[in-house]
Amino acid sequence: MENEEKKKRIRNGVIIALILLLAISLIGGTFARYSSTGKADAKAEIAKWAVTMKSGDTTLSSTSKDITFTVQSNSNVVPGKIAPSVTAVAEVELDLTGTEVAVDFTATVGSISPSNLPSSDKISLTSSVDGGTPGTTQTIPLVNSSAFTAQNGKKKVTLTLEWENDDTNNADDTSTGTTGGTITIPVTLTVQQHIN
Repeated sequence: MENEEKKKRIRNGVIIALILLLAISLIGGTFARYSSTGKADAKAEIAKWAVTMKSGDTTLSSTSKDITFTVQSNSNVVPGKIAPSVTAVAEVELDLTGTEVAVDFTATVGSISPSNLPSSDKISLTSSVDGGTPGTTQTIPLVNSSAFTAQNGKKKVTLTLEWENDDTNNADDTSTGTTGGTITIPVTLTVQQHIN
């Protein structure tokens, strides 16, 4: 009798196991309708950066370089002399040919020495790219979402220097005014990717 009860338990266990396997198979098939597997290959290429700057025949970097500015005529100041409210202008060529991102261009006054020049905090420097609106930072967008080419990538940048009238600077202004039509100051030129 023990043997028969043992057989009955084994048979019931096998039947329960088969029912569970069948249920799991049916439920698994139902969930499979709402799931899928896939494989995607992603490839990203880094945008090209090819920027050079020149002042005359000199290639510049984003470190401070001495730039010579030509004094603009002003009916209130003797020609070729520098005084507050007179502007001085220099040009830099920015070559973006091959660059695949929009760029920001910034020019700032570097550390001035000798001390006979006005202090850098009294000087304002603005830049204008190919006749754009003067400002401290110029954004140069891509043309038609394409890399800059030899035709549209060479930009003339006009740097305009002006310093404020400050009575505490009179001695420096007088000394600077004797330079004879030009003034050379260090300028830091920075070109970086434009980020919205």
